[in-house]
Amino acid sequence: MVGNINNEFDPIALWVLLMLSGGQRFTAHELSRFPDRPNGNLWAALQTLLDRQFIKSEKGKFIIATAGIEFLALRGVIAAEPEDEPERKDFIKKIRPPFFSSFNEFFVWIAMPLILLIPAFAFASAATAGYYFISLDKKIAQISVWVLYFAIVILYVWLSHHHVMENERLVIFRGGKAIGKKGPGLVFILPLIDNPKKVDVRERSQEIKKEPCITQDRILANAGFYISWHIDDPTPSLTKVSKVDESMSLLSTAVLRATIAEFTMENAMERRRALNALIRSRIEHKATEWGVEVNNTELRELTPPDGVMKHIENLFTANLESEASLVKSDAKVRSLRDFLTIGEGMARNPIAFNLKYLDTLERIGEGASTKYIIPMEFFNFLRDFAQAQGGRNGDSNHGNGNNPPGPLPPGGSVQ
Repeated sequence: MVGNINNEFDPIALWVLLMLSGGQRFTAHELSRFPDRPNGNLWAALQTLLDRQFIKSEKGKFIIATAGIEFLALRGVIAAEPEDEPERKDFIKKIRPPFFSSFNEFFVWIAMPLILLIPAFAFASAATAGYYFISLDKKIAQISVWVLYFAIVILYVWLSHHHVMENERLVIFRGGKAIGKKGPGLVFILPLIDNPKKVDVRERSQEIKKEPCITQDRILANAGFYISWHIDDPTPSLTKVSKVDESMSLLSTAVLRATIAEFTMENAMERRRALNALIRSRIEHKATEWGVEVNNTELRELTPPDGVMKHIENLFTANLESEASLVKSDAKVRSLRDFLTIGEGMARNPIAFNLKYLDTLERIGEGASTKYIIPMEFFNFLRDFAQAQGGRNGDSNHGNGNNPPGPLPPGGSVQ
């Protein structure tokens, strides 16, 4: 069974989450056919994950949910939601009129001038009806009706057309309700009926330089955060939120503080990638409702107070010194072991010892200063000579009677 976030995880359920962490979609049958899956009840694990909203099912396939992404991010595993599957293309090419979304919209737009044509024709006909001779003032009245009609048509066309740039989209409101989006290019709407609103869909970036955040162990740290995003669906960006720029700024700041509060200072500094992934998933979960797509997030810095930073530096220095001392001691032990091994080998082979001795004498004599080198054999010669001289002196003293008297005979008296 899947426990709370702080409890241990069922191996089969954890395996399912890891399989879905890369954005893949699998059916239950496909998951059951993997040869290397851990032992356990797959169906029970899937049902438990669905109940806890760690995964969700779309069109018979399981995908990871936001709660599952957060669960893995807290454990250092970076996961991502799957992208939307592309819709099946309709191979029957739909014919639509230029500048309009459909033929229905085109017919409604062109019907307005045709409807106005009826009263214009009626007024123009009424100005000359019943007269055999049409006077100048009647002709002027008739011409004025048609001039007024064409002026209204030109104004109608002028008010209905809009040039939408590549970086813009036009959201159409009719009767206070959003009916769709248009653009880019030249588009036509119903003037005085449709209310268009332009939305900039270019990428926007925001930087939070030093935001004070309190960690789980109650340490005040300054966090630097960067986020870039763009409006993917302009309709909810106008209907679900009043000012999308300010809302994204406030959302990023709030999520940054709340997420860092779930980590200790040490964990936050060691697992910055997982922390950044968790912040991004939480921002995306809310920003998607506003029609916003997050392009990039980066936790640039996380600076603790000076006292904490100095403590961390001292710990780091102490670790380096301890590692260096261990390396030095290991090197000394290895060198002593090698020296003893070489000494044992030379003790067994006197020729190797003499060669090493001669090589050492040669290295000593390589310096520029004046040196007096006395070979060890000279001292051996002096020692042997001294021993030989000492033996001769002992023999001569014995012949001359100068040797000390021997021990007295027993009894203690001299005869």
